[in-house]
Order: sequence, then structure tokens, then C-alpha cells
Amino acid sequence: MKTIKTKLFLSFFTFMMTFVFCSILLNTLFLEKFYIYKNRAIFTKTADEIIEAYNSNVEAFKDYIKAIDRSEGMSIVISDKDNIIKYSSYPQKQEYGDVKLPGEIVEALKNNKINLNKTYFYSVIEGAESGNKNITYISNINNEDILVLKKPLKGIVESTRIANEFFIFIGGVLCLIGGLITYIFSKRISKPIIVMSDVAEGIANLNFEKRVQVTTEDEIGTLGESINMISENLQEELERRKQLVRNMSHELKTPIAAVKGYTEGLKYGIAEDKEKAEKYYKVIISECDRMDSMIRELLNLSMLEGGAIKLNISKFQFYEFIKTLSEKFHSTIEEKNLTFKINIEKSIFVKADYKQLESAVNNFLINALRHAAVNGCIKVEAQVFPSSIRISVFNEGQHIAEEELKHIWDVFYTVDKARTRKYDSHGLGLSIVQSIAKLHGGTCGAENIKDGVQFFIEIPQQ
Repeated sequence: MKTIKTKLFLSFFTFMMTFVFCSILLNTLFLEKFYIYKNRAIFTKTADEIIEAYNSNVEAFKDYIKAIDRSEGMSIVISDKDNIIKYSSYPQKQEYGDVKLPGEIVEALKNNKINLNKTYFYSVIEGAESGNKNITYISNINNEDILVLKKPLKGIVESTRIANEFFIFIGGVLCLIGGLITYIFSKRISKPIIVMSDVAEGIANLNFEKRVQVTTEDEIGTLGESINMISENLQEELERRKQLVRNMSHELKTPIAAVKGYTEGLKYGIAEDKEKAEKYYKVIISECDRMDSMIRELLNLSMLEGGAIKLNISKFQFYEFIKTLSEKFHSTIEEKNLTFKINIEKSIFVKADYKQLESAVNNFLINALRHAAVNGCIKVEAQVFPSSIRISVFNEGQHIAEEELKHIWDVFYTVDKARTRKYDSHGLGLSIVQSIAKLHGGTCGAENIKDGVQFFIEIPQQ
């Protein structure tokens, strides 16, 4: 497995080698052409200045063109229409008679006569005798004489070779220095990543003791914070699951023991008469119903948390919804002599899954009836906001300790540490409410207010 340090070094080395190779290739293929292209403007400007000086009969014209030759590195020749040289910026070999233009120039004049009559001729011509290539510029002077400018390409060829050697040398030095810097830099980057990998491996093995020490505010620091948050959340969830198993065992243990005890009583004839036996049967049925209800609610909660339940959103009148729901608690309300109030305007409509919202409010009402003081009050209200509606259920009675408020939504959590079975409580209702709220994209909560406790669920209305 390649480490990050190795990958960074190889990436840098590959980049440098590619850069050096491309530089050499571009120099070899295009530097000469680019040099020729850029010299066109220089040749044209110089030719215009020479022609102007020639036509103006400048004194010491020969010295003038020699000065240009020295400053521009450009050979200058002026010949007549018979190709006999009249002026030259460099000495000419003269064995006998007049000196004529070189054969390659004469050949170029013949081949490009039409173009020359229009403007000028500009190209690279190889010397017939020397074999050296020259950038050559040929132009007419008043349709009588001919101006020839030449500059050797040998210098640029040498420059290209030297530049390529320089790139190879610099590339080697940069690879050496850059490799060292990349190693140090990659080591600095990979160190926190190695630590994160170690912490992540611990999380995979359910070891949540290690934490990433976040020392930067960049992307790596953010990643470290995220890993720490994942570790904390998984640790909490694992503890929650463990507690759930313990609580389920406790909740199921009691009814199972009761069923077993009463069944054995029937088996061994403890129930001596029909009336007592009937009582035993009722207890067994009651405990079985209790376990059945608990298992159903656990399955429902599991489906809600797992996203297996899809919402069926509809719009309905909220007042009638609460009125219908509260009717099944009529006997319990009368038994505790409670006052039941519905403070909801009949014009209020809510958009939600009817069945799921019914389950949520039903759990709130069960919870309120369980903890409401005798002769107390239960009140259901609805508050309409611009983009949501809040449904709250208040019961008059004792407050919940502040440190307990954040735990009441946990599965099987109960404020009653003695775990009394009064009112058949098994601590699943509020967890189901929380899952229903999340499924709707809303929230839920509980708060102590004057004379009692208020629970609410808030659902977006779009």
C-alpha cells in the first residue's frame, strides 16, 4: 500500500519530469519558429530605415549599414537588378570583375519574383557554400535595386541546446530540493491523518476512548472534529442500545414471571374455586396483553427510526381531531375528576399524517393522564406560526427535574426510579413521539410551566 508521503513525492516528481520534458520538447519544436516569427517585424523596420536612407543619399551610406550590421547582427547587401552588389555591410571576396549575389539568393529571387513585386520576401535560406541557415529578407528598392538582409540561425540553435541543458540541470536540482520539501510537508500532513486512522480503527472496534487532538482550523481539523463527534454519538448510541436491552429485559421479566407464577398456580391447583381461577386467567391475559403492546410499540418505534414508514400527508380540522381522540379517555378523566380543555379554534387545519399524529398526541394524552394531579386540569392547545403548527398538551401536577428533561425521550427511560407499574407504564410513548416529529421534519419538547408540565410537537406546514 502506497502511503500519502510516497504518493505526494511521486506526484511532485512526475510533475517536475513532465514539466522539464515539455519545456525541452517545446524548445526543440517551436523556439526556432517563434524566433523567426518575432524577427519579421525587426527585419521590416530595419529594411524601411535602410531604404529611406538609401533614397535620401545619406553620406557615408556604407558606414551606416555597417553600424546596423554590428548593432543588429544583420548582414546587409544592396544589388542592382542584374544581381551585382553595390553596397555590402561586410567585405566581399572579389577575385575578378563585379561581385554578384550568392546563388541561393538569386534562386530565391527567381522563385519569388511575383511576391517580391508586391511586398517582400521573408524566409529561411540555406547557404550553398557554408550550409548554414539564415533568416533572409529581400525587398525591392524603387523597382531598380534589391535589398537583402540576413541573420544566421546558428545562434538560436545553440541557444536552444543550451536552454535544454539548463532545463535538465534545473529540473534535477528542483526534484532534489522539491523532493525533500515534499517529504517534510507530506510528513506534517500525514501525521494527523495517521492519528485519525488510528482513532477510526478504534471506533470500528467499538473503542471510543481515543480522541483526535484538533490543532488546526482547516479541512483536516474539521475532519478531526467530525471523527470525534462520530465517536461520541456512536458511544452514546451504543450505551443507549445497551440500556435498551437491559430495560427490555427488566420490562419483560416482570410480566413473564407473573404469567409463569399464575400458570403454575393453576397447574398445581392453588386456585381452589372457579372465581379464583378466573382471577388467575385475567391476570395472565392482562400480562400477555401488556407484553404484546410493548412488542408492538417496539416494532413501531423500530420502523419509525429505520425509515420504513412512509408518511401519508392529508389536511384535516384539528379541533375535531382532538375531540374525537379525547373521547376514549372519558372514563379515566372522570375517575380522576380532571378538567379537560381544548383551546383550539375550529378554523385551524393541520397538514400531517393523520395516523402518526394521532399516535403522537395519544401518547401525550396518556402521559398527561398518568401524571396529572387528582382534580387537576389537562389542556390541549394549538399555536399557528408562519411555517409550522405547534400542538401542546399540558397537565397540572408536579414538575419534572431539569436534569431529567433531556432524558425523557429515551426508550424505556422513566423518571420513576422505582419503576412502578402504576398505569401500565413501559416508557416507549415519548420515544415514538420524537420519531414521529423527526419523520415529519419537525421537533418536539417538554417544559415546566406554572402549575405543571407541557409537552409539544411542532410540525412544518408547507
